[in-house]
Amino acid sequence: MMMLLSTISEAFLYACFALLMGSFIFSLIPEDLKPTIVVSKKAKLIAVAGIAVFSFMPVFNIMIYLLEEYSFLYVLESVLLTFEIGKAWIVTIVITIFLAVFICLFDDRNSPAYPILGIGLLLAMVAAMSWTTHSHAVYGIQGFITHFIHFGTVIVWIGVLTMVAWFSINKENWMAFLSWFHTMAVFCFAIIFVTGLTLMSYSMTITEYPNSWMQPYGQSLLIKHLLILPLIGYAFINGFLMKRKLRVKENVDPRPWTRLESVIVLFIFAATGAMSQQEPPHNNVLLSNETLLQAFGILPSSEGSLVPLTVELVANYKGISFGILAMAFLAISIYSFIKKMPPIFSFIMSILLVLCALFAISFSVIAY
Repeated sequence: MMMLLSTISEAFLYACFALLMGSFIFSLIPEDLKPTIVVSKKAKLIAVAGIAVFSFMPVFNIMIYLLEEYSFLYVLESVLLTFEIGKAWIVTIVITIFLAVFICLFDDRNSPAYPILGIGLLLAMVAAMSWTTHSHAVYGIQGFITHFIHFGTVIVWIGVLTMVAWFSINKENWMAFLSWFHTMAVFCFAIIFVTGLTLMSYSMTITEYPNSWMQPYGQSLLIKHLLILPLIGYAFINGFLMKRKLRVKENVDPRPWTRLESVIVLFIFAATGAMSQQEPPHNNVLLSNETLLQAFGILPSSEGSLVPLTVELVANYKGISFGILAMAFLAISIYSFIKKMPPIFSFIMSILLVLCALFAISFSVIAY
C-alpha cells in the first residue's frame, strides 16, 4: 500500500513542478506566440502545496520504518535534522513558503522579473531534491548535476505541454506556438535522452539492462521506456501532423490531443516514481520475492534462485508477432488522428501498444 501511495505521490509531485514551471515560462512568451493561457492563483497555490506535501512522502517512508523502534518525536527530529532527505525537505518547505507568498503578492505584475524569480525558486527546489538522489550519493557532484539537468529539462518541456493541454481557453496562435515549441521539444528530448542514459549508467551498464528486468527497479524502468513509444507517437501527431492540418486551415482542435500526450507523461511520471522506491540493481542483486510482472507470468521468475539470473532476448514467432501487433497499434493510433476519430480511440490503441510491446519482450526473454 505504501509503495502505491509513494508512486502516486511522486507522479503528482512531478506534475506540480511542471504546472508551475509551465505557467512561469508562458508569462515570458509574447501574446502572439501562444494561445490564451489562464492559470488561476488558486491552481498555482495548490501546486505549491502539492510540492510541499508530496515531497514529504520519502521522509514519511523512512519515519514509518523507524517508528517500529523509536518514538514519533525522536524519529521526526532525527530524520529531519540528520538525514539528507530530511534536510532537503526542510529546504523545500522554506522555498515553497517563499513561492506561495510571492504568488499571492506579485502574481498580477506584468514584469519579466516575476516569472524569472519564480523559475529560480523552482530550480532551487529541483536542486534540493537532486541532492538526495541515488546518483548524487554514489557519484557526487557529477550525479547531482546530471539529475538536476534531467529533472529540470523534463519539467520545462512537460510544463509547456501541460499549459496548452489543460489551461488554454482557445486554439488561437497555435501555429505560432508550434513554431517555437517544436524546436524546444526536440532540444529538450535530446537532453533528456542523454542525461537519462547517463543516470541509467550509474545503476547498470547498458548490457546489464535486460538482467535488471528480474528486479522491481528494472521492470519499472522497462515500463517507463515502453511508455515512451506512444509519447513519441503523440509528439508526431501534435507536432508534424497537427501543423499540416492547421497550415491548410482545417477545423481541428489540438487541445484534446495534447491532453492525451500529457496523460502518457503522467504514466511515465508514475513509473519514475516506482523506480525511486526501489533499490537500483547494482551487481545484479538477487530477488527474495516475485514482482507483479513475474507473478502474472509476464517475465520469468527468479524466486528461489541461488545465483543472479542472466537474461537474453531470443527471437521467436510469439515475440515477433506481438512486436508486429505493437507497431500496428502505434500506426492505428496515429492514423486515427488523420481520419478524425475520437481521441479516446487513439488512447486505447496506445495502451494496447504498450501491452503488446511488453508481451513481445516477455515471449522473447530467456533467463538462466
